Amino acid sequence: MSTMAAAAGQQRELASVRASRGSALRAWSMLYAWSPRRRLGAALAIAVLAGASTSGACIVWDPLGVHGARAALEDAQKRRDDARQAVARLPALRAAAARTAPRAPHVGNSADDVRRVSQLAAQSGLVLHALEPGAGGGAKAEAFRSIKLVAQGSFAQLRALLESFAREPALTVPSELAIRRTGAGVSIAATLHVYDALPAVPLALASADGTAPEAVARDPFADAAAAGAGKEGWRLAGILQDRQRIVALVETPEGVVTAQAGQPIGGGRVVEVGPARVVVSAGGATHALGWAEAAK
Repeated sequence: MSTMAAAAGQQRELASVRASRGSALRAWSMLYAWSPRRRLGAALAIAVLAGASTSGACIVWDPLGVHGARAALEDAQKRRDDARQAVARLPALRAAAARTAPRAPHVGNSADDVRRVSQLAAQSGLVLHALEPGAGGGAKAEAFRSIKLVAQGSFAQLRALLESFAREPALTVPSELAIRRTGAGVSIAATLHVYDALPAVPLALASADGTAPEAVARDPFADAAAAGAGKEGWRLAGILQDRQRIVALVETPEGVVTAQAGQPIGGGRVVEVGPARVVVSAGGATHALGWAEAAK
């Protein structure tokens, strides 16, 4: 009896396998027997899905470097615009050079530079904390000597010092200049370059983008000091910007901190950082820090 039962079970399994094979063949026969229109529709659906998947992969992975090419194109366009502006200024520069009388080459040294700059700083009213020669550089007409200066005073006194460089026997310009508000005045750190082979020029009264002279000469710290403290003593101390990002320097009671959009700050969060203001959200309210006003 047991042998007969085992044989019956094997026969049932064999019949089940044959039935499954038959159903698969019948399904293939049904697929094979599709009409041309139905097969065309199925092929189009598969092609659309494949195309969508490929497009999504190209957008995410950027195998052809499209995003990089766009960034390079924008950079090239900006450089082209800068070059056009420089070319447009060439006639005025040539005319100014033609009107400039020939001058005898000036031969100076670091000791004379320190003495002259210290005298100009005293005449402008700045209080010098440090004044020392630095490393020189350049070659031929671009050879220069450097002076490191640290001083305390006001924005008007700093501008008077810069304007006094136009009366020097050689071109004296700040290659690096950092200004930080401290109490009622400003703290100044600068590196000056002195070019013996180049004549001194007056301080420009207007920027290259056509900003009015009074806007360029205006003290950026005066209005902020008159406006009073912002939210919990916050003030906009500076903006650092390049082609990829923009960072704000915010002065808080704990000190100066850097802030980018989306970062937490003093129990709040930075909403926006622009060229002239920082928007902070704190306590359910939005506060704007700008050059000429405190948070409001």
